[in-house]
Amino acid sequence: MSDAYTDALQVALRYVSFKPRTVAEVRRRVGRDFEQPVVEQALDSLKRYGYLDDAEFARQWRNSRDRRKPRGASLIRRELRGKGVAEPIIEDALDGLDETDAAYRAAERRAQRLLARGAMPYADFHRKMWDYLQRRGFRSGVTRDTVRRLWAEHASAV
Repeated sequence: MSDAYTDALQVALRYVSFKPRTVAEVRRRVGRDFEQPVVEQALDSLKRYGYLDDAEFARQWRNSRDRRKPRGASLIRRELRGKGVAEPIIEDALDGLDETDAAYRAAERRAQRLLARGAMPYADFHRKMWDYLQRRGFRSGVTRDTVRRLWAEHASAV
């Protein structure tokens, strides 16, 4: 083994030790300091030992987003693309994502806060909730249904 390979592997291991990374992220980081063949050799070692797995990364990313801060498929897709994950892997990771449930969970507290301030016309509520859900990557149909559902549930309680 060459010294360059050992050094590249150490840089890569240090980089993935802080948090999960994609192959593309590690390639960019290690590629700043080492030649491409050495980088690829280090990446192959990390993959072989299970430190790099884009499919697992994408599944964890999607689950984390769904649990903590629900997002729509389009935003998760854009985030994963930005991290260099291949399209087929992204599609597999997004398979089975319940956007209707995610949109509701993402917006429920926001709707309660908006309506807790007092009477609010539907048009204002609709605009604020629509913008909120669209920024989180939900499709228009899901956003429309979620806004209507939240209005029906919470507006009568105010």
